Amino acid sequence: MSQSNTFNTQRPLLATHHFTYSFVGLALMSGITIGMNKILVTLLALHLNAESWQIGLLIGAESLSMMLMSLPAGIFISRFSARWVYAISSLGAMILYPLIGYSTSWYLAAIFLFIAGICIPFRVVAMNTSWLERLPEVGTSRGGWYRGTLMLGIGLVGPLLGNLVSSHLGIQGSYWITSILFAVMSFYGFTILSRTRESAGAKSVRGGVKEMLQYLTDPMVRQVCLYDGLGGMVRGFFGTFIIVIAVRQFHWSAQQGITLMVVEGAAFVAVLLFLGHVVAKLGEKITYNLSHTSLIIGLAFLGLSTGVVGLLIGAVLQAIGQAFNHLVNISRLAHSGKNMGHVSGLFTMVGMAGGFVGATLGGFLSKGFVLQDIFLLWIPIWLAVCPGFRAFISSNFKKMTT
Repeated sequence: MSQSNTFNTQRPLLATHHFTYSFVGLALMSGITIGMNKILVTLLALHLNAESWQIGLLIGAESLSMMLMSLPAGIFISRFSARWVYAISSLGAMILYPLIGYSTSWYLAAIFLFIAGICIPFRVVAMNTSWLERLPEVGTSRGGWYRGTLMLGIGLVGPLLGNLVSSHLGIQGSYWITSILFAVMSFYGFTILSRTRESAGAKSVRGGVKEMLQYLTDPMVRQVCLYDGLGGMVRGFFGTFIIVIAVRQFHWSAQQGITLMVVEGAAFVAVLLFLGHVVAKLGEKITYNLSHTSLIIGLAFLGLSTGVVGLLIGAVLQAIGQAFNHLVNISRLAHSGKNMGHVSGLFTMVGMAGGFVGATLGGFLSKGFVLQDIFLLWIPIWLAVCPGFRAFISSNFKKMTT
């Protein structure tokens, strides 16, 4: 596999501390745009009176196109550099996303989301690549800053701003605001993201994708991808249906449902921004066990609670588990010494694949289950992969057989 020595590693555009703060500013703006779009598409689905399974397909359409393009995105970034790919894909998103607001049916909105979603993985992988490339010098304790500021926008500022703007400008007007943000990010990202690219003799996209998939033979990469993919499934289901559950099952207002998302986002952000040092102090194994335990207990609260307090506790515990899981994953990848463009593309793909599965599978399962009960179905899956639980079962099995 090609390693970093096959790359044209030009001198970084910015010194470490300037890069760090400029990058998290870009991440915050990106998160705000994503958060606004998530709220807008949910409000659009409710406005179109879409059923739960239709909402799952609607959200899943964007996740599907993002998943399919994540590996090619890694190849193009390795070949042309993160800053060029990010700038061009942001301009594409600027043009395409406003079309969603003019949809007159859920399936037309799904088509527009699928097309617009093609641009997103190029942006995400470009940012992931630039961050992973410079994380060793930025420091592991700051490893969660990127995801933290991104989620600050996605889970807090974006939903609040999306709700505020849509109440004044409507859904269509709000999408034009996100279009302006994409344009600004195109130029901003070009000035700070990585210029690293492959030297002459780059492989074809097909050959590059094949090489990227070979990384899954590495046990560490495979485990990181498994944990992030499963985390994406839970995030995909929570983000797609928590407002729907609040409105249709508990008869809350959409604003109250958004509050659940905001609280969950706040907990996620707090861990990523302020508790990154915990990973280095406790070690990967203990942090994984703590994160998975928190996530599982959170899912139980989300699936069994009948009131506001229980749902809030569940949302917070689930978010804490997801955040620590991400901190360990990103630290392991950043110090792996592998091709960051390729690894980032693979890592992004499995996360988006998880989001797609969580949204679409949750929608189809809603035909046979109450939506809230589906939170409980994720618990056995997480127990099966949690290293602490597996060690506990293995130890007890050995005692029983001796």
